[in-house]
Amino acid sequence: ASSPEAGRIVCRRIKMSSKLPFPGPDCISRVHFSPLAGSAQLLASSWDSNIRLYDASSGQLLALKKQQLPLLDCAFTQDGSKSLSAGLARKVMLFDFTSQKEQCLGEHTEAVKCIEFHDKTQQVLTASWDRTLCSWDARQRATPVATVRLGTKAFCMDVAEENIVVGGADRSVQVFDVRRLDEPLEKRESSLKNQIRAIKVSRDQRAFVTSSAEGRVAVEYFDQEENRQRYAFKCHRARELGSGERAFAVNAIEFHPRHGTFATGGSDGGVCVWDGQSKKRLWKLNPFHTSVSSLSFSADGTRLAIAVSYTFDEGERMPPPVPELIVRKITDCEVMPKTSKDC
Repeated sequence: ASSPEAGRIVCRRIKMSSKLPFPGPDCISRVHFSPLAGSAQLLASSWDSNIRLYDASSGQLLALKKQQLPLLDCAFTQDGSKSLSAGLARKVMLFDFTSQKEQCLGEHTEAVKCIEFHDKTQQVLTASWDRTLCSWDARQRATPVATVRLGTKAFCMDVAEENIVVGGADRSVQVFDVRRLDEPLEKRESSLKNQIRAIKVSRDQRAFVTSSAEGRVAVEYFDQEENRQRYAFKCHRARELGSGERAFAVNAIEFHPRHGTFATGGSDGGVCVWDGQSKKRLWKLNPFHTSVSSLSFSADGTRLAIAVSYTFDEGERMPPPVPELIVRKITDCEVMPKTSKDC
C-alpha cells in the first residue's frame, strides 16, 4: 500500500502539471518554448513526422504541420512567428503558422539531427549525420552561407550568444565562434566515457554541460584554466534487486532562463533540477511511465515542458509506451540556487 507521504507527492504533481492533447503516437524528439517573454507557445516535433504548436497556458493544440519523414528537432525564429524543423528527410524547413506558407531553406545529404536559430546574427544553424555544421539565411534558399566539416556525425548541438557547441558520435565536443565558422575554436574529447546524448551552454556562457548514455552529467568550462575545475556526477540511476545499480541514458538538459540552474531528463522517466555551483540536486519528480526525451523551460521560467516518450533504449516494445506531453508549473523556490534561496 502507498504511504500517506507518497500520496501527497502524487497529488502535488497532478496539481502543478497539465497534460497537452494529441501528442502523437511516436517518440517526441524535441519540445521548444517560444523565446518571447510571457509567451506560452510551445513547439513539439515527433517521429510521427508532425510538428505541433500548442498554447501551454490554455492547453490547446493551435496548429499541426505534417512533414515527409520523422522529425528530429525543431525551433522557433526570434519573433516566435515561425517554426524551424528538420529530420530524416534531410531538409531544413521554415513554416509560418499564420500564413501557412512553407519554405525549404536547403538540404543536407543525410538526416539533420539538430536545428537552432541564433537571434543576434539571424542565422539558422543545423548539424547533421552527414558530418557537417551549416549556417543558413532564411532570406536565401538552397545554398548554406557556411559549411563546416565536423569529421563525425552530429548527435547534439547548442547555440549561445557567442559560441556554438556540437557533440559528436566520436565523443568529441567542438566549439565554434558563431560569426566565423570556417574552423572550430577548439575540439576536445568529452570527459564522459560513453555516447553524448545532450549538450547545453550555461546562462553565464562560461561553461557547458553534457550528458551521456550511461547516467552521467559533466560540467566543463570554455576557459582552459577554469576547466581544471570541471567535474562529472552520476544521476538517473536505480537500484535493482539482484543486479545492483542500473544507469539510464540522460536524454535532455535545459537551463533555467533566470536562475542558471539546470534540469535533466532521463530514460528512467525522471526529471531532476541541479545547482551546478553547489553541485547539489534541488529536487526531482516522481518518475513517469517511460523515458523523458526532451525538456524546455518557458522564456520567463515559470513552466517546464516535459516530453515523455519511449527512446528505444531497449529496442522495440509491443505495445509501445504511450507518449505524453506534460507542462509543469515552476516556482522560484524549486529552481533557485541553494546559495540564494529565500523561500
